[in-house]
Amino acid sequence: MLKFKNNTFKIMQIADTQEGTKISPDTLDLINAALDREAPDLVVYSGDQIWGKSTFKGDREKVKKALDTLTEPVRKRNIPFTVCFGNHDRQVGLSNEKQFEIYNGFECFIGRNTPDIDGCANHVLEIYDEAELKFLLYLFDSHSNLEIGYDHVHQNQIEWYRQTRDSYEEKCQRLIPSIVIQHIPLCEVFALLKEVKKHTKGAVRGFRTHANRFYVLNYDKVNDTAFMKESPADPQENSGEFAAFKEKGEVLGVYFGHDHNNSFNGKVDGIDLGYTQGAGFHVYGPGKDRGVRIIELKKDSTFNTYDLRFKNLVGKKVKEPIRYAIMQIMPTNMFDAVSRATGFFIGLGIMAGILLLLLYFFG
Repeated sequence: MLKFKNNTFKIMQIADTQEGTKISPDTLDLINAALDREAPDLVVYSGDQIWGKSTFKGDREKVKKALDTLTEPVRKRNIPFTVCFGNHDRQVGLSNEKQFEIYNGFECFIGRNTPDIDGCANHVLEIYDEAELKFLLYLFDSHSNLEIGYDHVHQNQIEWYRQTRDSYEEKCQRLIPSIVIQHIPLCEVFALLKEVKKHTKGAVRGFRTHANRFYVLNYDKVNDTAFMKESPADPQENSGEFAAFKEKGEVLGVYFGHDHNNSFNGKVDGIDLGYTQGAGFHVYGPGKDRGVRIIELKKDSTFNTYDLRFKNLVGKKVKEPIRYAIMQIMPTNMFDAVSRATGFFIGLGIMAGILLLLLYFFG
């Protein structure tokens, strides 16, 4: 049973480690340092724990070894942990269901898989103060890539949430305050941004459903230490998940990963929406601002949340400086890669044109 200790219950969210068969020592240093500092009561790996079909090739033992290494810092401290899945996990060639079986064989794993609804590892966890149920934590599979863009939590998952919420209300004769963690963000996160002109300082370019628009954080709505270095890659359509959370008002916060270069949170219609930056050093990310999120629940049914960053926990030095430098210039997605390549070739063409003109007039 998950229980409060010293008037609080701490959840640590670890997002987007996105490791291959060899785990970054810097990723592990970040996780270990965060665990030592916060001593959380529960850890949630919130999707894209691993990736790379060409390296894993669907090999169960390779997947198990990687997941064992990634979760070992938590298990050696006897901290309960659970997972939800992202869009990359299944791309290793081993299904999420098979990966869930691996997790289920680890000590301290308390995740569940709700049958008869879409996805894997949809579940709810109860958090108690002595014998009183104080909070619920919902975890959703937000699925993977569509032919164009990203999927969303499906309707039967939303109906499962509604039925679960209502059954707890009936049993406890009150609504139970709840937190939600999933991988892909909600469309409503754009309510925390401002649309600006292209050359505005710090502006990031939207893509797909937000193509050719530019955004910055609305600092009147988000936390003081917030940053956004890439556009939210939200689902291609709004499934109504956020609207369902608003129906009775017991969902206090929804936290996600997916876009590694973002860490911010703020209230939208009374619900705190928050990005957790990537933790992995073998994939693109926000430099030494890679980190984890703490969600600190309190007995009075309130909570607060903040992130912890590598530069503050571990320091300025990384153990794989060359790999780190390469990852800092990697594109964030295919749209970013195409845009960069287009810009490069346009620039190259301009330079070639100038050179030809110089040769014509002065050669």
